[in-house]
Amino acid sequence: MIATLRTGVVAQIALGGTTPTDSALLRQIALGEEARTTLVRHNMRLVVSIAKRYLPSAGHAFTLDDLISLGCVGLLRGIDKFDPAKSGKLSTYTTWWIRQSISRSIAEEGRVIDLPVHLHDRLRQLQRARSQLTQQLGREPVSAELAAHLGWSVARVAQLEQVGQETRSLNARLHADDDGSELGDILPDQRFDPAATALDASLRHDVAATLARLLNERERRFLRAYFGFDTGEKVTLEAIGAVEGLTRERVRQVIAGAMA
Repeated sequence: MIATLRTGVVAQIALGGTTPTDSALLRQIALGEEARTTLVRHNMRLVVSIAKRYLPSAGHAFTLDDLISLGCVGLLRGIDKFDPAKSGKLSTYTTWWIRQSISRSIAEEGRVIDLPVHLHDRLRQLQRARSQLTQQLGREPVSAELAAHLGWSVARVAQLEQVGQETRSLNARLHADDDGSELGDILPDQRFDPAATALDASLRHDVAATLARLLNERERRFLRAYFGFDTGEKVTLEAIGAVEGLTRERVRQVIAGAMA
């Protein structure tokens, strides 16, 4: 299937911006798109699983539907970049891209002030290493131990620790006894970027269109209810069945088939 996908990509490059006239190339492109769509469908369960793990840390900025859409963007990028000769299993390879797409979007939403995404990633690595070493040593590790574990210099670890201490959350209360105002409430929004917003909207549209091709209207309706895409509240199989006039088992079969 990956080979078919790559053949389709090569065919698209061969056609370039010219008027498509080569029926063989057009067929290769169609087969490549079909393979890509099939791969997305087969990995939707993975996307949903990863998105649900990030929901508690996403705050009010993202719904589960948002995170799944972001995960699909990462999945599509991973599929396009996957090389079976070098990358091992597709699910293992695309997991990284799905996580990156979701975690970076959460970081870029501005949960911390003026903290570049690459620094956010480094702080996450540092925190993960600190947790691992604390479990191994039975105490908090010192900077030298963290540096050795991560393969960084002690100076770099010290700098990142300082950044972590000085960075205040946008959701932090200004005063314990005030009216609940948060730091983010008094800061101007400097995150709006028309170009980035347009790109994000385009990507979301592409993902929505892809999913629309994968599932029929009933499958989409069942999945949105079952995973709480619209409200954040999951609807049980029994409740969906009651509305649709179906048994719990039939609803389960439809959902399982949609994610197969």
